Amino acid sequence: MNQLFKKIIYSKYVSNHNNFLYGQNSLASIRRHFSSWKYYFKELLPNEKQSTILDVGCGDGNFVYWLKQLGYSNASGIDLSPEQINSGLSMGITDIQVADVRNFLKERSSFFDFIIMRDVLEHFAKDQVFEILDLVFRSLKPSGSIMIQVPNGQGIFYTSIYYGDFTHEWAYTRSSLNQIFLNTGFRDVRCFEMGPAPVNTSGFIRLLFWRYKVLVNRFWKFVESGNSQGIFSSNIIALARK
Repeated sequence: MNQLFKKIIYSKYVSNHNNFLYGQNSLASIRRHFSSWKYYFKELLPNEKQSTILDVGCGDGNFVYWLKQLGYSNASGIDLSPEQINSGLSMGITDIQVADVRNFLKERSSFFDFIIMRDVLEHFAKDQVFEILDLVFRSLKPSGSIMIQVPNGQGIFYTSIYYGDFTHEWAYTRSSLNQIFLNTGFRDVRCFEMGPAPVNTSGFIRLLFWRYKVLVNRFWKFVESGNSQGIFSSNIIALARK
């Protein structure tokens, strides 16, 4: 990744982006995400708590911190932004380091059981995505899996996610995710919606309204195309096996 503007943005990603959107992070604020992460991701994680897990683009290590709280002692993370890694280290989050994903994975063939890439692939151009997924495939053990989260180009309100970061290059759909995974050697690709998480009263009410909105959207999609299928949340999760 040699674009100068990206290097500038990533060097101040905490102070000029994350803090602007979410405020200063802390372990307490990270823990507030635990219930929603459990709803979205818990059933997709490895059953074996000793699994070797890598969180690529880990930011300040918030997801690594959650994984360790779940008992995944071999979870670690890498990120290109020193400011983000330093933020995590200052909170006491361990096993995170500054590294470029391509250089890092080239040195670790058949090493990981599970690789996570949340909010990562959208930052790369198409040819780079193929290169990275090829490296991920080689870095996974024979029974390993990858889990990603990306902006959903079919999402009803995805534009606020996709255009909310100047470094974003691309959005995805269930169809394009199948394309990139199957053409880089992966199999058993599954995609999941990321609508409101019903972890409290507010989330439950939002989920009810969201389901109504999706139903209406499916109706108009059927009117236009004869096909009502799709995933319509702003983000989409995908899981694929080696």
